[in-house]
Amino acid sequence: MKDIIEQIIEVDSLAFENKTKNEQILSSKKQEYEKKINSYRTEKLEAAKKNAQQIAEETEAFIFDNEKSQNSKIQTISSAIDKNYKQIEKDLIQKIFNKLFVLEG
Repeated sequence: MKDIIEQIIEVDSLAFENKTKNEQILSSKKQEYEKKINSYRTEKLEAAKKNAQQIAEETEAFIFDNEKSQNSKIQTISSAIDKNYKQIEKDLIQKIFNKLFVLEG
């Protein structure tokens, strides 16, 4: 009977050791996978952040170029209007002087 009890104790001890060992292995694997997941998450977040930054820079460049183009067009139109105004003003002054000199002469 003593042998049976010792064998039961031995089997129980081995089972407890195996259980403890398995729990440690599972805990180790859990930590390993959590580390991989965190690494993956960080990598993907950094990639998304870089992508968002690149899109923002491209958008800013597009807006800047578009604004520059619009300002150039506005400047061209403004110059044309100014040129036309000065020509009309010159012509009008010339007509006024011509009428004044005709009236005096």
